[in-house]
Amino acid sequence: MFLAIRELMHAKVRYILIGLIMVLIACLIFIISGLAQGLSADNASAIQHLNADYLLIDPDAELDMTTSFIPQEEKEDIAQWNGVEEASSLSIRMMNVSVNDSDQNADVALFVTEAGGMLMPPLSEGRAINDEHEVVVDDSLKQEGVEIGDTLGFGENSERTIVGFVENQRYSHTSVVFAHGGQAENINAIAIQGQEANIEALQDSFDVVTKEEALQGIPSYSQEQGSLNMMIMFLYVIAAFVLAAFFYVITLQKRDQFGVLKALGARTAYLVKNLISQVVLISILCIIIAVGLTLGVAALLPADMPFQLTAGGMLQTALLILLVSIIGAIISLVQVVKIDPIEAIEGAGK
Repeated sequence: MFLAIRELMHAKVRYILIGLIMVLIACLIFIISGLAQGLSADNASAIQHLNADYLLIDPDAELDMTTSFIPQEEKEDIAQWNGVEEASSLSIRMMNVSVNDSDQNADVALFVTEAGGMLMPPLSEGRAINDEHEVVVDDSLKQEGVEIGDTLGFGENSERTIVGFVENQRYSHTSVVFAHGGQAENINAIAIQGQEANIEALQDSFDVVTKEEALQGIPSYSQEQGSLNMMIMFLYVIAAFVLAAFFYVITLQKRDQFGVLKALGARTAYLVKNLISQVVLISILCIIIAVGLTLGVAALLPADMPFQLTAGGMLQTALLILLVSIIGAIISLVQVVKIDPIEAIEGAGK
């Protein structure tokens, strides 16, 4: 570490340029990761946050809950199934609603389930619904000027009053409106809580999927996340190649110095340890700067932009960047190991 720090202090400009490139690459990875997580939440947070272990979906729907149709009476039978602790119905409709019977419209996803059931999310404001004429809505609708007490028109003869708000409930890039289920003839899915071993027999009649598996049935979810994850993966690969090239060239330039150190008795393990320490030190400093810049960029983004950064996600990304940096420097280690002190000294003397 002593040798690594002394070299960093001696060649400040060289390592500042390398650090600048690392910061820019790390920033890009953090920002695209934030967009990927934000779009994921904007597309499916209502499903991700469902208070359920499994969802039962019509096998013919191929995981698309909006095209799944299950008779309402099936839910009552499932609730009595051995191993099922609780069951709730779920119906999803993409709709355009009018606000306060005016020309103001909003696209929403209507989630119909039982009032007081396990699928009703905790309220952030207001009170729970009591009947079919009341709804609670995602607080992103506040950006449309919607308040508690306003009414939403679902067609010509159906109007419901907003009595509360919930947080982080989005589906297919629209705000979710939760309403009481009533007695519709068909529902889209049955959400259950129970142990996997006891519900395997249900797979004969339904697609029994976890919430993560159900996300694959949301239109465009897989394609959207796949594209962004591919970009992130390529950024990691690019970062590894760029850093490998930089450290390889720098190591070649220091070949004579390494040869002299070896001739003076420095062991190869000592030189390798210092090179790795140098890479880790530079990477950690650059990641810290990149995190600060990314948080600054996030603060400047519009409120309605789907961008989400979590402490756990950033830590995971930071560790991957650090790992990629070390992998990129491994090629340079080969040069350090192969250096012959006599050849290096002779080369330096020419």
